[in-house]
Amino acid sequence: MGFTIGLAAALCWAALDVVRKALSDKASPTALAVVLLIGQVPFLGLWATLDRTWVLEDAYWIPAVASMAMNALANVLFMRSLQLSPMSRTVPFLALSPVFGALVAIPLLREVPGLLHLAGIGLVVVGALALNSDLSESWWRSVFKEKGAPHMIAVAFLWSGSVALDKLALPHASPASHAFLLTAGSGLILVAWIGFRRELGDLRAAWRAPRPLIAGLIGFGIAALALQMFALAWLWVAVVETLKRGIGVLGSIAFGRLFFAEPITERKLLAGGLMVAGTALLTLT
Repeated sequence: MGFTIGLAAALCWAALDVVRKALSDKASPTALAVVLLIGQVPFLGLWATLDRTWVLEDAYWIPAVASMAMNALANVLFMRSLQLSPMSRTVPFLALSPVFGALVAIPLLREVPGLLHLAGIGLVVVGALALNSDLSESWWRSVFKEKGAPHMIAVAFLWSGSVALDKLALPHASPASHAFLLTAGSGLILVAWIGFRRELGDLRAAWRAPRPLIAGLIGFGIAALALQMFALAWLWVAVVETLKRGIGVLGSIAFGRLFFAEPITERKLLAGGLMVAGTALLTLT
């Protein structure tokens, strides 16, 4: 049962990526990120209310606010990356998040990677480089040849950093409260930014996007989070994360072909396999 729920959560995360790609040309990246975040707030607020637990200590706020800011920026860069490049060439770079997570955790959490972790990091990096190695003669140049790649690499870094900050914040608040405050805070940061830049028209344009896509954006986001919470009752976090990253990488290739006519090549499959294997080593050790 736990594995089935974990697999369903991973599929919802992959489906959310598809909806975000379909919406990427409907409005600005910032406005679409606001719709995703603010749309989830009522449901997470209800969860926090039913949980009846709030912030327990003042030490919660510094890492929590920092995580809000990183999540806000990451959501904007994610949407911008999908505007610039095919999802099959950008979403797989999210598998770099365990690499950055391992590096960030050293100073923040004193978590030093072992040999198996380093082996996993190596596989993920090789897979990420191989993913775009057909675009130029140099592997390093190929990473930046695809315009959306640097944005998605930044997203991987920001999300991995925010996870470390979440771990620092959670001892001082309940998961329900933190999920609500994190989403609401990130959304409010982006709303304030849009207001400061006098781009509220972009937000109205985002809400005018096709209703089925908006419903899918919010619905898949809520379902992915809820299923993941239930899966954690049965599965180790490492298993859930492996399912999410593995399905996400392969889903970006399969769904990119199915919905956006993006070609599937042997190089993509090989690169995706390497990144999944590396992520598995990182999360299962």
